Parts: sequence; C-alpha cells; structure tokens
Amino acid sequence: MTRSTRAAERRQRIIQTAIGVFAERGYAASSTAQIAAEAGASKETIYAYFGNKAGLLREALTSLVAAPGGSVVAEPARRIGSSAELREHLMSLAIGLVTDLTQPQYLALARIVVAETPRDPSLPELFRDAIAGRVLSGVANMMAAGQQAGMVDPDIDTSAAARAFVGPLLTYVLLDGLLRPPAEIHRPTAEVIGTQVLLFCRAIRPQSDQR
Repeated sequence: MTRSTRAAERRQRIIQTAIGVFAERGYAASSTAQIAAEAGASKETIYAYFGNKAGLLREALTSLVAAPGGSVVAEPARRIGSSAELREHLMSLAIGLVTDLTQPQYLALARIVVAETPRDPSLPELFRDAIAGRVLSGVANMMAAGQQAGMVDPDIDTSAAARAFVGPLLTYVLLDGLLRPPAEIHRPTAEVIGTQVLLFCRAIRPQSDQR
C-alpha cells in the first residue's frame, strides 16, 4: 500500500468517524480531540486535512452526497442525446438526490446546521457550499447541455431552472424527512418523483415543441 493510499484511507476514516460523532453528540458537544481519538488519528492530522472543526463538518456533509454512487457526482450532461435521455438523467438524479438527502446521518447533520446556526452563523454557508451549491450547479450544467442540444428552451435561465427542479424535491426531504423522527422517515416512490420530473420536463421544452 502506497503512502498516498494510506493517507486517503486515514482521511476517509476521519470523515466517517466525524459523521457518527456529530450525528450522535451534536456539533457543539463534539470536539476534534474526540473525533481524532475515535478515528485513531491525532488532532494535528485533522487540522492538516480539514483546517478546523467547521471544515471537517463541511467534508462530512459533502461526503454523504458526493460519495461514489452519489446523485451529483457524475456529469451525465455530456451523454445526453435525446429528450428521453435527458428525462432519464433527471429521473436518476432526482431519485438519487432524495435518497441521499433522506439518509438518517445526513438528516442528523442537517438538524445540527439548523440548531447551531444561532451560535455559529457560518454553518448555513457550509451547508450551502457542501450541498445546495453542488446540486444546483450540477442541474444548471445539465440544462445548459440540453440547450446546446436543442432539447431545452434557449430562453430559460439555467440557474432558475435548477432551482425549479430541486425545490419540489426538497419538500420531500423537509416534510417527510427532516421534520419526522428517524424511525418515520418516508421517501416518495419512484412514481411520485417521476411525476415531478415529467412536469419539469414539460416546462423546459422549447416553445416550438409546446405549440
């Protein structure tokens, strides 16, 4: 095993440990010393990799959505060849996004962000950078690729379209995930998500296709 491989594994072990510690104890009650001890690392290593506890929380949030197989890691926009493929990519992204964001560990960290914001106003920015910004950027890029291929109305603002796509999905995360006890998390079915995707695809079609 190479030195870089060992370093990568150590870094990932720290992130996974931090997710568990933050979810169990909350952000304020967790310390880098606790996380380091449980991960079998030193505080100096944590500071070298992540800068501080806030940076470690950012990486913990990001890792839950951007892990291999996560919904916003891939760049399917380069492989869109038809309206059917665009809808298929959006469907896959929507299902993956809702699944990712309703993970119990993710919801626990999201509750931390909400609860700790009065004490640490920087946390919402961490949340936006780690999750919302990444998701919205990915969808906006997909819309731009769809415009270039003639499958998305060229007059649509891609950033606004991204918000229009993600917004309804987040209602499931909020109402059926964040605001429910962990044992009662309810994910929408593929059919329900498919209806949302269909409505969105109809809205972004070129005007000439809607006549």
